[in-house]
Amino acid sequence: MTREELTEYNIGCNLDTLMNLDPRGYGVCRILYEGARKFTGEPLSTHAAKGLIENIKAGEKVFILTGFVLLPWEEAETDGIISSVILARFIMKAFGAKPVMIVPSQSIKAIKAMSNVLSFNTTTDIDNIGENTVCMVEFTKDIDKADQQAEEILSHGMPCAIISNEAPGRNKNGYYHNAVGVNTSNVEAKYDVLFKKCQKAGIYNLSIGDLGNEIGMAAIEEHIRKYVPYAEIGGCKAGEGFGILADSAADNIITATVSDWGCNALMAATSFLLGKPELFHGIEEQSSAMDAAAAAGMLDMYGEPRPYIDGIGKNINLPMVAMMKALIEYPHTVEDKTALWFENTLKKGFFTR
Repeated sequence: MTREELTEYNIGCNLDTLMNLDPRGYGVCRILYEGARKFTGEPLSTHAAKGLIENIKAGEKVFILTGFVLLPWEEAETDGIISSVILARFIMKAFGAKPVMIVPSQSIKAIKAMSNVLSFNTTTDIDNIGENTVCMVEFTKDIDKADQQAEEILSHGMPCAIISNEAPGRNKNGYYHNAVGVNTSNVEAKYDVLFKKCQKAGIYNLSIGDLGNEIGMAAIEEHIRKYVPYAEIGGCKAGEGFGILADSAADNIITATVSDWGCNALMAATSFLLGKPELFHGIEEQSSAMDAAAAAGMLDMYGEPRPYIDGIGKNINLPMVAMMKALIEYPHTVEDKTALWFENTLKKGFFTR
């Protein structure tokens, strides 16, 4: 292992630790992380960042699927949409690619609201996505129309990557569920059909989730079924009882306490690996985006239109973004001072066992 490899490893471990802090203390993030880390074989944040860098190309489309609709309010939640909008802007800045956000109808207003505070344009014309412009596509909630719409979207050109972030996935019976096994099938967009088509076509795919009912999380199916509540057989309240676990298995996954935190860690890791930590957003942009999403009617997990994500306020979300930014900026400032320590530490062989 070289010094550069050890630094990269430590950055990944640091970001993974932050995105899996557990303010609620109920432990699901730690359960998921153990399974996901075994699946990737390295820190999740840097593993996924390498995938973005390898696959995203300038001028090509990147699909971002997000938007979990909550019952009984039938409104989309803040988790997923906030970081996905910031990710869309990040993809434009970092790679010169063309983000296409594929969302339920309820999320459109939030994208427009956040575009105003994050200074980018929006369009619904998937064939003409200009510079500094995010395309928005409203995906159907009718399963009978999902395949046709997915084919129609792909007829405009295949993406170079598809990323799902806090996007609901159907279980093996075809039902969608919330965290406690309630059937939400009637209100969720059916875009896991599109995800699977892209995956089958060999497109780079990444799933970000925080429970197991999100697209792609069956990548660690056995682990989730064994340890996550309501994911076991019989754990759901619809169909034949296959639990809340989505039936889709992504090739790459990030798990975190809050999906937005996982997406932020992805952007931070990518910024570091590109050697451009300035690409990662700061607390002012995070705060403004949270305010705009809440003002547009997005709900936190408890059904309130407030600038919280998964029931967690700015008092944790903003310091987390600040810490992620500091962690990717700091290593370069001490390269000369720590050279001998790296050399002597590596000689001991701990990291090459």
